[in-house]
Amino acid sequence: MELSNLTLLSGETFDETVLGAIALRQKGNAPFQSALLHDFDMVVLMLHEEQDKERVLTHTVAGERRTQTVHVGLPALERAVLAGDNNELLTSLMSGEVIWDPEGILEAMRREIARFQGGLKERVLFTEFARFLHMYVKSKRYLEAGYTMDAYNCVLMALYHWARIEVGEAGCFPNPAVWEQVKSLNTPVHKLYEELTVSKETLDQRVELILLACEFALMSKMSDCCRLLLEILGSRKESWSIKELLQHSGLSQLGAELPLVLRKLVSRSQIREITVWADDAAGGRAVRYTL
Repeated sequence: MELSNLTLLSGETFDETVLGAIALRQKGNAPFQSALLHDFDMVVLMLHEEQDKERVLTHTVAGERRTQTVHVGLPALERAVLAGDNNELLTSLMSGEVIWDPEGILEAMRREIARFQGGLKERVLFTEFARFLHMYVKSKRYLEAGYTMDAYNCVLMALYHWARIEVGEAGCFPNPAVWEQVKSLNTPVHKLYEELTVSKETLDQRVELILLACEFALMSKMSDCCRLLLEILGSRKESWSIKELLQHSGLSQLGAELPLVLRKLVSRSQIREITVWADDAAGGRAVRYTL
């Protein structure tokens, strides 16, 4: 589609710096609709090159048609694919109609997601494992403090990330409706989800049971899911500081979770922790990580 047609379609004017665009329209018989379409006839996802354009919304009316346009930078869309935590962007990317893609960027992203192999699979599995571990630890700490509802909320999120790992291990990209995906896999995580949400046990008992199952799953999945981090640690002879690891493109989005993963890998002798004298270590010894 020509850019002039794109302008008529959305009711806005765009210059040729736009990398691509996808239109997501209301469909009466669709089983799942993006929340972005609520009270709108169409959503247009506009892809920009700008590094600082996270997500900007504009609303337009053309005749009877109301359109919501989502302006997003390419790095932000790539992060959404990797992290899986922006369901609206992912739904637009995967379910919408590509209406402007002169360099083939959007189609290439779709093909990579559809194949779900190699680097993308490794990055998704590691991201989900790190968040699984993080929510497990938070739930355990809340339960120990007597904050049962907070522990319940965190362990529910831990199961969500576990479910995304199961889907990824089965060779599929985890989509926004991940529980529908995992239901057909007949894995323990779906049964545990039901146990947590509908069991007649007390809430404390349910959370404790799920935490035990999560601990076992974390140990059994650690080596495979952490392959990305292990490859990064083994990519050079020198050890890595936590700062250096968080500056790596494959790990930069895991500021809260990466320290927990490193400590868990050290405790399981998957990686080694060493200390060195450093000027910026506040009088102590700096901790670094290596295989």
